[in-house]
Amino acid sequence: MSSLAFRQQALQADRRRNARFTTEIPVTLQTVLGNRQGRISNISDRGAMIEVSSPPPENIAACLILGEEELFCTVVWSNEDACGVEFDRAIGDAKLAEIAGEELEQQRERGPVANVGNIQPGRKRGRLVAGG
Repeated sequence: MSSLAFRQQALQADRRRNARFTTEIPVTLQTVLGNRQGRISNISDRGAMIEVSSPPPENIAACLILGEEELFCTVVWSNEDACGVEFDRAIGDAKLAEIAGEELEQQRERGPVANVGNIQPGRKRGRLVAGG
C-alpha cells in the first residue's frame, strides 16, 4: 500500500470516530443549487449520509431540514446517489437521541466505538493476546 493510500485510509478511519446510527428519516437538503428530497441513511453528532438523487458537489454549504429542525452543514463527499455532510456544529447527544431514537440507546448498551488509531497495522488481535 502506498504512503498516500495509507494516509487516505487513516483519514477515513479518523472521520468515523463518532458512532453512526442507521436511520430512514426523510429530509430536504437545501443548497444554492436548489432543494433535494432524500433521506438520512446514517447519522452521528458530527454529520450524516444523505441518500438523494443528483446530490450536490463537494464543498458546498447546505442546510439539512428535518421537519422543523434546520442543521447547517457542508457537503464533504458526493457520489451518484448519496452525499456526506458535516454539521457546522456538533448536534449533541440530546438532539442525536431525538433524531436517531432507540438506536442511540442500543449503541450505548454495546459500549464505545473502537478508535481505529489504536490498532497496530499488520498485527492480529489473537497474536497480541497470545503473546505471539
